[in-house]
Amino acid sequence: MEKVYERAFGANEWFVLANLLISLILIWKLPKKLSGLETAVHFTIGVFIGMFFDHTISIRPWDLYDVNDTSNYQIIDLLSYIMYGPYSYFFVYLYVKLNLNGYKNILYVTLWSILAVLIEWFTVKLGIFHYDKGYQMAWSFPIYAFVQTLQIMFYKISLKMEKRTNRGLSAKQ
Repeated sequence: MEKVYERAFGANEWFVLANLLISLILIWKLPKKLSGLETAVHFTIGVFIGMFFDHTISIRPWDLYDVNDTSNYQIIDLLSYIMYGPYSYFFVYLYVKLNLNGYKNILYVTLWSILAVLIEWFTVKLGIFHYDKGYQMAWSFPIYAFVQTLQIMFYKISLKMEKRTNRGLSAKQ
């Protein structure tokens, strides 16, 4: 049975659209720190992770929360999942720009996880997420920290692989 939270085009839809537009403009305008492929990969990771968790814990058998105006899937839901992409990109972009290593990684992930929970809190207030089915926002912090740690690991592994590949190519030339 469909649960309806709102029928009008409201603040939640405007937030998703404005967020996407502004973040995509920022990605386009910022100095390039990542290649086009790296940008696409890290953007896609954000979209995938958002969809993975929303389609794992917000549908049966758990069905812990709803996204946007109804409990059914809508086009604005897809756009809200795409909205995760720029955040994922900015996470890696700043990581590269700041050239972090060692214990600074822990601080970086912690700060980004706090930021993510604050943004999530704001989206709950706007009506993008509806946690009336049992989900607790406190569960989000460790999820963000875990996913962001994996993303840093993925970035570092892909960087090592790229260096190894480039060394191999220069040796053959």
